[in-house]
Amino acid sequence: KDVRQKIYIHPDFVCIDEFGGKQGQTQPTESIMLDLKNKLIIHLDHEFKKIKSETFDERRKRIEARKKQVEDDILAHPNGEAKDKLKKLYRALLDDKRCFALAQDNGPAKKALGVACQPIKIVDAAAPDYAPFEAQMHPTLNLPYDNTEALYLLQLIGKSMSEFLRVHKERFKYVHMELHLDLATGGHLDTKVISVMKMEKSNLPSEARGTLGSPFMAPTNYERVQKVKKPAPKKEDERPD
Repeated sequence: KDVRQKIYIHPDFVCIDEFGGKQGQTQPTESIMLDLKNKLIIHLDHEFKKIKSETFDERRKRIEARKKQVEDDILAHPNGEAKDKLKKLYRALLDDKRCFALAQDNGPAKKALGVACQPIKIVDAAAPDYAPFEAQMHPTLNLPYDNTEALYLLQLIGKSMSEFLRVHKERFKYVHMELHLDLATGGHLDTKVISVMKMEKSNLPSEARGTLGSPFMAPTNYERVQKVKKPAPKKEDERPD
């Protein structure tokens, strides 16, 4: 899947506009907002003008529930090729027992937007051939927010990887000009930054997102979608005859 994104980053708020894979598309089809101050994740569907949100704590609980379901699915599979494929697909999500380490050989440095980047690679200390995280870091441009927690909450990395990045946050606080990542949702992610612009929030052009408004404020004219809770199963003595 080939997706273009434009990311607006502020210490209190992050907005990720996604443009999908259609050639020449100028308006984002959806957006993910991280309200870092109020600990909210907001999803916007621009086509149908719908908005749904959940707290950071709700997202963490959902991730843990998903991990448990994946673990149960793998255990239920008989040994063989299908089970091995499942384990490989979700190895970034089920990383609790992995011991990550910084690789001794990070590979060659690359240039991005005329700047020499700093290569960095994370490997599993028990299986050094497995490198779930490789990046080319900008040498001076800092990220103004906790990128490690965001990557976990967006379900890009697992819990253990998030903790490793937090411990080594001085190494990972810079803009990732290239990122190659084993995804916690399954599959693989390859990203490359093609443009960076730094400015004061007050100087952001009002037309930057067309008619969508500020990237640091959720719209008020979208229909709110609430999660529907499944009813608790009835006890045997409560079932109708």
